[in-house]
Amino acid sequence: MAPRPVCAICQPHYLPWMGYFEMIDRVDVFVFLDDVQFIKREWKNRNRIRKAARSPETMWLTVPIRKDTQRSRLDEAMPAGHGDWHSGHVRSLEHVYSHSPGYGDVADELFEAMRPRPGDSLADINIRTVTRICGMLGVATRLERSSGLDAPGTKGDKLLALCRKLGCAAYLANDRTGDYLDVEGFEAAGVAVEFQGYSHPTYGQWHRGKALPFLSHLSVVDLLCNHGRDALDIIRSGRPGRAG
Repeated sequence: MAPRPVCAICQPHYLPWMGYFEMIDRVDVFVFLDDVQFIKREWKNRNRIRKAARSPETMWLTVPIRKDTQRSRLDEAMPAGHGDWHSGHVRSLEHVYSHSPGYGDVADELFEAMRPRPGDSLADINIRTVTRICGMLGVATRLERSSGLDAPGTKGDKLLALCRKLGCAAYLANDRTGDYLDVEGFEAAGVAVEFQGYSHPTYGQWHRGKALPFLSHLSVVDLLCNHGRDALDIIRSGRPGRAG
């Protein structure tokens, strides 16, 4: 009998930080929680990059959401602006990172994944982009969408239902999930709980061959543009027991 898998579950974020990919890399199955409500001013439709090529400040890349779908589920929240936002994001990334050492290795594939297709929801864009980045990094974890798994409930109850649906032995939880997760309930259902405990590593950031002041907790795009497709070891270095 095959061992029961370890899973992680998280809402699909736009160009998420490197810790998101460490979580995916650490488990057997990762579930995009795409059938929950979109909430503005979170990480679902925006993330941060360096503000300018040498700037010590950050800026937001934001996917605008049509007003009539802002109270919808993530898989029903629709981007506004006919894709104009994508062109703006590409220009910003080119302006900031075109002279970073890994940019040429990742830019074309990344920009193509980000490009909205007709009928795309926010979840579609985020999941396609995260999936493509996983491929670029060499992360081979099985990826699922909660909207295709028919798991009932809300918050912790829904997470447990997804774990049970997938036959998981353990659930790797985002540290913030501890605010509402019923760990005893999971364990009573035969699902062990571990919290991610990720520590953001420091890595080289450059422009035209010159080192820049380090900015932490940016989109994974910053890491990719500086280190290319060989960035997985840096991502893994923040894992408990490996940090520092």
